[in-house]
Amino acid sequence: MIFSIENKISHEVIKNDASPIIQFSLLLDGKNISFNSILKLLIAEDVSILAVSFLENVETTTIRFVVNYPDEVRKVCLKSTISYHETKVLGVEVNNIGEMAQVVNTIFSAEVKMHYMYPFLVRPGGKIGIILQTENNEFATNILHRTGIKTISQSEIGR
Repeated sequence: MIFSIENKISHEVIKNDASPIIQFSLLLDGKNISFNSILKLLIAEDVSILAVSFLENVETTTIRFVVNYPDEVRKVCLKSTISYHETKVLGVEVNNIGEMAQVVNTIFSAEVKMHYMYPFLVRPGGKIGIILQTENNEFATNILHRTGIKTISQSEIGR
């Protein structure tokens, strides 16, 4: 489907060779393991949490996070029998809040549903980093690249 030029973008998708960012999700019920325990396990393996989001309700807490070394998180979780879920997410880097608004506007203008968004804790050079989950991350990446917005890959957030 091709749209007209007024704030609409072609739905053509270009393959992106960059490795997608891996997000881990944990569902904690408060009885088995705490986030603090998980942090200690990750720190012991030299893993840094670069972005994190908490969603708490009465009985459980969902923690979503992005790290520099996904393979190490998998090993820690398997060794400690911690259940987790992996999702490919979109990482975006902008210079200021105005550019962040441009990211959101670009995605909404292309009629791509954004499920959630949360910030990186720190990005080099004073940049603002954002984690996004959309209904189609590959298409969203394509749209952002066409408008000059920088996306970042898993390999860029590691060492």
